[in-house]
Amino acid sequence: MDHLVVGVLGGGQLGRMLVEAAHRLNIQVAVLDSENAPAKQINLVASDKHITGSFAKAADVQKLARNCDVLTYEIEHVDTKVLQELDEEKPFVEGTQSWSRIQPSWATVRTIQDKFLQKQHFAKFDIATAQSIAVGTSEPQGLKEIADRLGYPFMLKSRTEAYDGRGNYPVKSVSEIEAALAALSNRPLYAEKWAHFRIELAVMVIKTNQEASLDSWESNTLAYPTVETIHEDSICKLVYVPPRGVSRKLAKAAQVLARRAVSTFAGTGVFGVELFLLDDDSLVVNEIAPRPHNSGHYTIEACHMSQYEAQIRAVLPKLSKTILPGSTDLVAPAAIMLNVLGGPEPDSHLLVADAALTIPGAKVHLYGKGDGRPGRKMGHITILGQSMSEVETKIHPLINIVDSIRAHRHDKTSSSAAAITKMANSLNISNPAPKPKSVIAVVMGSDTDLATLRPGLTLLDEIGIPYEVTITSAHRTPQHMLNFGKAAAGRGIRAIIAAAGGAAHLPGMMASVTSVPVIGVPVKASSLDGLDSLLSIVQMPRGIPVATVSIGNSINAALLAARIVGTSDARVREWVENHLQKMDDENMAKAARLEAEGWKDYKKLDS
Repeated sequence: MDHLVVGVLGGGQLGRMLVEAAHRLNIQVAVLDSENAPAKQINLVASDKHITGSFAKAADVQKLARNCDVLTYEIEHVDTKVLQELDEEKPFVEGTQSWSRIQPSWATVRTIQDKFLQKQHFAKFDIATAQSIAVGTSEPQGLKEIADRLGYPFMLKSRTEAYDGRGNYPVKSVSEIEAALAALSNRPLYAEKWAHFRIELAVMVIKTNQEASLDSWESNTLAYPTVETIHEDSICKLVYVPPRGVSRKLAKAAQVLARRAVSTFAGTGVFGVELFLLDDDSLVVNEIAPRPHNSGHYTIEACHMSQYEAQIRAVLPKLSKTILPGSTDLVAPAAIMLNVLGGPEPDSHLLVADAALTIPGAKVHLYGKGDGRPGRKMGHITILGQSMSEVETKIHPLINIVDSIRAHRHDKTSSSAAAITKMANSLNISNPAPKPKSVIAVVMGSDTDLATLRPGLTLLDEIGIPYEVTITSAHRTPQHMLNFGKAAAGRGIRAIIAAAGGAAHLPGMMASVTSVPVIGVPVKASSLDGLDSLLSIVQMPRGIPVATVSIGNSINAALLAARIVGTSDARVREWVENHLQKMDDENMAKAARLEAEGWKDYKKLDS
C-alpha cells in the first residue's frame, strides 16, 4: 500500500467522495478549501494537514504542497502558475526518480481550463469536436462575421470559468448577437458550431501513464461504461447506464473516442469526457474535466472500482500499477443516478432523500453542504437493477419529487413542502412510471403462425415477462427483418422466439445478424406435417446456432426464453424454479396414487 499523503485542491462534494474512497485504502488526504468544506467534515485523520483558504490563491496552494506528497484536483479552476512553479522547484515525489507530484500535469489543466484551447488541442490530434472560432472583439460586427461562417444557431461560450451551463449563450439569429455579448461581457469568448445531437453521452476514463501519447491509448487508459446524461437548466439531472437506445457498437465507439482524447494529455488520474451523439450516429467530444465528474457518481455502487478510488490509485506511483482491466466493469446490468438539487427551503432536498429511504436498494449520498438553495447540488441517489425497466420504475417517484421541487423552487411560502409533496403525488398519477420494456421479441413470418404462438404468448403473460409481438418475413420483408435483428440487442431484447413454416428461413436469418439467442418454432404447414420446417430450422450451418423446439411447441419456446431471461432476472428464475418444482410434485403425486390404486384401477384425473 502507498502511504503518501494526497493533497486535493478543492473540498466540495467530489472531494468528500474522494476522501471516503481514500479512507478505505488507508490513504491520508489533505484538503485546501473553506473551513467547513464537505470533504473536511469527514476527514479528521488528516485534519492537521488541511489548509483553510482558496485553491485559486497561490500562497494557499503552496501551503498545501508543503503538507502533502502528491497534488491533485477536485476542480480545475486553480492557479496553474503556482503549480508550474512548484513543479520546477520539486518535480518528483520523494523517493522516486520520475513520478510527478502534480497529477494530472499542471500543463494539462491549463489547456483544459481554456475551452477554446482545449478544442484546438483536440484538433491537433484529429479528435472530433464541434467547429470553434475565437471571438477577438466585443463588437457585434465581428461576431456577425463569425456567424456567417458557422451558421445559425451557434453557441457563444466563455473560454474560462464556465461550468453547469454558466458562460454559455445560444445565439439563434442575428438579432440575439448583442444580447449574447452583453450577457457574457468581460469574458474571453469563442463561438462554437451548433451540435445537432440526439443524446448526450459521457465516459469516465482512467489514465495510468504519465506520458501524453495518442499511440499508446490502449495501454495507458481504461474506460468506464458509456452513460447517457440528461440535463435540465444546464445541470446534469440523470445518468443512465447503459445509455438507452444506443447500440453496443456506438457505446464502444464512445469509449474509444474518450480514451483517445484523454491519452493526449500528460499526467495520471480520472478524466470526465462529455460527448455528443449526433443525428447521423457520429460522435464528437464536447469537453473534458481533469478530475472525477458528476456523470461518474454511479460508479460508487455500480462498478467494481469507483471513479474516486481510481483517482486515488492513479495519482500514486505504487497504486497506479494496481488498476487492471475489469476494474471499471459494472456489477449490475443497469443503474440510474439522480442528482438532488436544492429547492425553495433550506431542507427541501431532504424530501427526495427521505423518499429514497423507502425504496429498497436506493443509495443516498448527501454532501453536507448545509442549507440548500435553488439549483445547488445537495446530493445524489443511485439505484441498481437487473434491467433498465426495473431501475426506471424504482426511481420514477423520486424524479417526480425532483420535478416538483424545481417547479416550486422560488416558492418561499411556509407551505412549500406541502405544495411540493402534493404536486409529486399528483405527478405519480398523471405521469406514472414507464411501462417495462420488452425483453423477449416474438416474431412470425405470417399472421397464420399466430395460432401456433398463442399458447406460448399466454404463458409469457402468466410469467409476467414483458414481450413484443410482430410480423416480419425473411422473404417478403427481408430488410425489415434484418434491421429488426440487428437492433434487438441494443433495445434490451434478451431472447427472440421466431415461428416459421415451410422453408422456415426466418429463425436462421434472424440469428445471422444478432447476438441475441434465437429460438425457432417450426410451424405445421399444409404439407409434410411441419417436418420440413423443423429440418430447415435445426439444420443451421456451423457458427449460426438456433435453438429449436418441437413442431408447434411454443410453450417450450416460451419456457426456454424465460430460462434465458432468468439468468439475469431473479424473479423470472424463481418462477422457472417453482414451475419445475410444481411438475415434480405433480408427477410424484401421480406415482404415489398409481402405486396405491394399482394400474388396473388407476385413472388419469386430467383426462
